[in-house]
Amino acid sequence: MSFLFSLFIFLLGVSIGSFLNVVIYRLPKGESILYPPSHCPECGKKILWYDNIPLLSFILLGGKCRACKKKISWRYPVVELSCGIFFLLSLWRYLNLIYIKPFFILYLIKELFFISVLIPVFFIDIEHQIIPDCLSYSLIFSSLILSTFQGFLIPSLKGVALGAGIFLLIFYLSLLFLRQPGMGMGDVKIASGIGAFFGWKMALLSFFLSFFLGALVAGIFLLLGRKKMKDKIPFGPFLVTGSFITLFLGKKIVEVYLNLFW
Repeated sequence: MSFLFSLFIFLLGVSIGSFLNVVIYRLPKGESILYPPSHCPECGKKILWYDNIPLLSFILLGGKCRACKKKISWRYPVVELSCGIFFLLSLWRYLNLIYIKPFFILYLIKELFFISVLIPVFFIDIEHQIIPDCLSYSLIFSSLILSTFQGFLIPSLKGVALGAGIFLLIFYLSLLFLRQPGMGMGDVKIASGIGAFFGWKMALLSFFLSFFLGALVAGIFLLLGRKKMKDKIPFGPFLVTGSFITLFLGKKIVEVYLNLFW
């Protein structure tokens, strides 16, 4: 039973990852994510169902469009596989608990939606340096609604305030002293969503990890001459990475910290 449930969740994640590829490609362009049907971005040819099977079709087609033979971006299988793996990791956190108390399925649903929002944020911000409002707002409201059923609404609201407060402060202070925004408003909104999901305590860890990773990568880019001080680096991917580390390793990190310093 556990194996079949795990397989189902993995395949569900891979399938949702396929849909997220549509979101990643179309949302920044202002296109509908439902219509028209999937088509090759190079030649415009409609992709038939047997060429649109997540992961499998990419392998069978050799990573090329059947019609025009242009290469298919590696982003497509990466997103599908990543989503499947993250879904599976989330399931394993709750699998035994769900059998004992079916109510824990709410926790799983909340995490799966969280993952499904943050993956597009990661790739869209890297490519376009924007975070669509619809992703941020959907995360905020879904987290608040599900937190209400979990008896977690107050920590969730505090998390929203924390995320918005920290990033708005950075936004306005950088405008004041540097004459340019250090963060985009998209970062402010998605940080609010992350705060709503985690609650204020774990959101603090998530934001700390995000800033640490951002500073580390920016420092490496500067040392290698890949970026200059005035160049913009999208912060969304670091927020997503910090969130995933917190989601799967956060309690262990806090435990190690308390054992070392308290």
